[in-house]
Amino acid sequence: MIGLGEIRAALDGSWLLLRNRPEGMAFFDQSIGGFWRSFLVIFLLVPAFLVSGLAEQRFYFIENLYHPDSFPGDAFWFAQAVGLGADWLALPAVLAVLAVPMGISHRYVPFIVVHNWTSLLASIPYLVSYLLFLLGVISPGFAVLFSLTCLVAVIWYRYQVARIALQTGISLSIGIVVLEVLMTLVISQIVGLMWGG
Repeated sequence: MIGLGEIRAALDGSWLLLRNRPEGMAFFDQSIGGFWRSFLVIFLLVPAFLVSGLAEQRFYFIENLYHPDSFPGDAFWFAQAVGLGADWLALPAVLAVLAVPMGISHRYVPFIVVHNWTSLLASIPYLVSYLLFLLGVISPGFAVLFSLTCLVAVIWYRYQVARIALQTGISLSIGIVVLEVLMTLVISQIVGLMWGG
């Protein structure tokens, strides 16, 4: 299990990496045990996952794309859960295969550890945006704009993490971020097809 001390240390390290400070790497457990434990961070992301799903449902209702009574809720949540799991495992699985050809095998474990943990900090802007939308503080249009802004910021953050954790150049770091974004888009499309969105 993940302890509060590890969560606090990882958030401190994530904040340092956001500020482009490589010493943030020292705040993460980069052992094999820490590698496997970092995948449990997905459970800490459940609140953001639930709020995101509720916001998406509300958007469909506001835009009259679905009526609340006819919305396929069970299929929607099942597809979202499958998508979350697939998105969580896709990059580690693909990089496990490509790490040697790409010359990053010696940094694979530290990168995945940090990538998983920094997802927690990266989810906070989205969580705030979706909560404000659900509470009626911001309009659907502003929520979409805010989410796009968050996306740009998170992509930049992912680049920072890749560059620092993998100790690679700009082009390879960008390539890994692009790979992750493309896989996320593909998974998102599959999730939509699964429930009819």
